Amino acid sequence: MDKLLEIKNLEVDILTAYGVAHGVRGVSLEINAGEIVGIVGESGCGKTLTAKSVLGLNNPERTETRGEILFRQKNGQTADILKLKPAELRAIRGKEISMVLQDSSLALSPIMTVGRQMADVIGAHRKVTKNQADEIAEGLLDSVGISEPKMRLKCLPSELSGGQLQRVCIAMAISSEPRLLIADEPTTALDSVTQAQILALLKKLSGERGMAVLLVSHNFSVIKRLCDRVYVMYAGMTAESGSVAEVTENPMHRYTADLLKSIPDGTKRRLESVAGALPDVYADTVGCPYYERCASRAEICKKKPEIRAVGQHKFACACSEGFKDE
Repeated sequence: MDKLLEIKNLEVDILTAYGVAHGVRGVSLEINAGEIVGIVGESGCGKTLTAKSVLGLNNPERTETRGEILFRQKNGQTADILKLKPAELRAIRGKEISMVLQDSSLALSPIMTVGRQMADVIGAHRKVTKNQADEIAEGLLDSVGISEPKMRLKCLPSELSGGQLQRVCIAMAISSEPRLLIADEPTTALDSVTQAQILALLKKLSGERGMAVLLVSHNFSVIKRLCDRVYVMYAGMTAESGSVAEVTENPMHRYTADLLKSIPDGTKRRLESVAGALPDVYADTVGCPYYERCASRAEICKKKPEIRAVGQHKFACACSEGFKDE
């Protein structure tokens, strides 16, 4: 496989008024060129911190990041994002790796037209004239399914719907033809119909452009609909990873199984919530971080679980034999 991004043992500590919070604790993942990979887990498990680390967006004055984030650039060279100088990082950020944020209304300036903002982004990464930037912007809006794109370029963000705004943000993100697009909860604020349209659009763009996508979501339904592989995160760690089919059809970590029970699957059974709360982010983790919430816990779970694997299906559970039928 053509490996595009490889994260090795990523750790992110955050300095707060209450002490040092351990946001990400030793996460490793990889993405191949053109592949769609998901990170899923409940709020506070470290998904967004991991994604922002790939672009070097964590505040260096408040965070300490360790590990390796290896990205293969268009020129064929591999760079460690964490070791790049600011100017070197800016050459990659937005041009080779782009990001679509959760709230599109906050990602756009309310006092500038959509066309002006798109032209500024295009001009920052491509050597084009203003007229050429406007033409490219119009073509991008058309490619993401916005009707009457020339007219929409003259609109302020407040004149567009939530779905249209998200399409504008996607158009801006792909304007420099990045190799990797990070989508952080891109459908959270949208209705179910628009959500399906945005997911279909991301899949279409990935296929047409050979662009890899890292999708961050708390919704397993979204992951199942769009992704090839998935990493299930819990308490800043990777609980389970593998192909979407392997992980959803035969979960090998109790947390994954509990998450799957909380989403609709077409049956009439009552949906279940995951009882309890995430462990203290300020404390060191001893043993399985899911121990206090796990209905299948055993004495061995008090020790740190080793990563076990069945082929490419990996899981950090010491007592798992699969939870599919529970």
